[in-house]
Amino acid sequence: MSAGANLADQSSTTTVKDDKVLKIATFSLQKYLKEPEFAAEFLERGGLESLCDIIGKVGGNTLAYALNSFTSLMNHEASWHSLTESFIANIAHILVTETLVTICRPATTILIKVVCAERSTFNQEENIAGYVALHKVLQQEPDLFPTLIQRLQSPDYALCLNSLTLLTSMLKHVTDDYRSELLDNIDNSNTRKNVLRLMNNHPSEELKEQLLEFQSALIHNADRRRKTQISMYNPRHAKMLNTIWEAARADNVNVPGARKWRKLGFSSEVPHREFGRAGVFGLERMCAFAMQNQDLFAKMILEQLHRMDGKRCPFAKASIEVTELLSSHWNITTGASDIAAEFEPLLLNFDHVHSTTLQCFYRLFQDMEATTSDFSKVSALVRSQLRATLKSDGIKDIYEFDRVMLGTPYSVIRDRRLKELEWADDLLGREAIRNLRNRLNKQSFDFIKRQRINCLLQGAWFPCPTSNQRIVAMATGNSTSTTTNAPNAISKRWRYYKLSPSKKTLFYGDFTEKYPPVIKSCDKLPNKVDLAGVSEIKSIARKASNINSLLAETASNLSFALFSNDNLALAEFICSSSAQASEWKDGFSMLLDKGITSKDTAEYLHSLTEIGVKVKLLQIAGDRIEVPHGHIDVPPVPVGLGSGFYYTAD
Repeated sequence: MSAGANLADQSSTTTVKDDKVLKIATFSLQKYLKEPEFAAEFLERGGLESLCDIIGKVGGNTLAYALNSFTSLMNHEASWHSLTESFIANIAHILVTETLVTICRPATTILIKVVCAERSTFNQEENIAGYVALHKVLQQEPDLFPTLIQRLQSPDYALCLNSLTLLTSMLKHVTDDYRSELLDNIDNSNTRKNVLRLMNNHPSEELKEQLLEFQSALIHNADRRRKTQISMYNPRHAKMLNTIWEAARADNVNVPGARKWRKLGFSSEVPHREFGRAGVFGLERMCAFAMQNQDLFAKMILEQLHRMDGKRCPFAKASIEVTELLSSHWNITTGASDIAAEFEPLLLNFDHVHSTTLQCFYRLFQDMEATTSDFSKVSALVRSQLRATLKSDGIKDIYEFDRVMLGTPYSVIRDRRLKELEWADDLLGREAIRNLRNRLNKQSFDFIKRQRINCLLQGAWFPCPTSNQRIVAMATGNSTSTTTNAPNAISKRWRYYKLSPSKKTLFYGDFTEKYPPVIKSCDKLPNKVDLAGVSEIKSIARKASNINSLLAETASNLSFALFSNDNLALAEFICSSSAQASEWKDGFSMLLDKGITSKDTAEYLHSLTEIGVKVKLLQIAGDRIEVPHGHIDVPPVPVGLGSGFYYTAD
């Protein structure tokens, strides 16, 4: 304790001897601060201020030890109130300027905790919580973002993982005020390229999980951009539209009935109202195409303007349609926040995929000699080709995607389209059916949630963990001693878990036999876990003491546990089958509003939704009801009502 109390005095001197003492003190602190009692006393004696002062003055291993000590202190709420903007800026400066991985790892961890923290945790008078704090740091340290991108290639595994975690945290916690700027930084850097390299380099399970979180965070941000409507009063939106117009080079081309925006394929001279389905996300993709393919874009516009009216492929409408097709394929339109189960490398090349698909749209429009009224038919062909290409096992990279999308003859695409079940394929891609699917998906999710939670309410038998230790949540006040060495503990090989009717408490008890098959009353289960204390549900490697070696490996792969905020396992479950694992793990996950975690439940949800859609389609077909194909165009403004008249989506 004296080391912590005297840190301030030691940090104020500069002799070699005192530097050595300070180095030893900070080294010891790394271990001692993990103890709650020591940490509380350290904070009470003003150790935090001394530690912050040391971090600003020292370097080398002493700095690494001090940063590691600080990360331990951040687990205690009292430590947050002394943080300042200058200290966070100093941590960012250290992260940028230092090269030792032992320094960069804890510095990155500190910034992760700052970004992920709730504002209420901090001093309310300063913006030192959440993404706002890091945004200020990015302005002061412009090299911070490039440094994080560069360290995705670091040979040090922990530093690479921490850098990716910080980038993912930024994406997950960025506010709408700074979302565009952050996404522009990602688009204009090598972020996606380096993440793709990590995906293709056989990542470990921990790194794979973080990569999937990064991928899901990108999808979530894309959905937020889709739902953000375009405003001509927003300087960024107006600038993108102006950039598209200038890149088109259509000023001097006279087209009867078109002053400006109709030349680019909009239905009216009020372009921002036509992005309703794609929002700002659609505008960004259109602008990216125009800027990344300037000569091609200008050529496409010029060629269409020289065609007869009715024979032109409307660029703007086609770009928005392609954005919608891709968003639907990658579930961007659903706004789902669940972590994806597999890598989607082409998703990280969204702009490139959009560009290629848009060129495919133009090619098919010309090859089939389509008219403006055939737009929905061309869209159906593109959707068929896109679906077939993305589902092909041979498509491993973006270049192969380009080759197949642009090189497949029109006749092959047309014949495949004709061979598909016409009514099903045609209907399932229409907007009305997509809306139906989204509604049925929510209903199916609610049904599965009730079914999974009913499994918890009924309860089930599980083998006791190998240690046969009873795990009891401290929050319940029900203290149960460890019985590893007790004679009667060895014979208790089975554990029965049961959710209380209030769905707030999990009861359990250990028994020598699996009898009765169902325990109906919670009164027979002496131990309990308060589910309010559960912060995470994670898979674990466990083997039961009462199963043979043949099943041991299988059982260990089906085990999971409920963890508290302190990473303490509150309850362990060794499931006997993948079905039981999905029922119980997803039961807890859905009960705690954490979504779906298992492949079995995800496939079950998909099957229920698709069956529901097909049943509805059978009803529609039987009643001979015509489903609109694609998005219904907004009718023109009635004559005489003026420019202030418009239609709403309500």
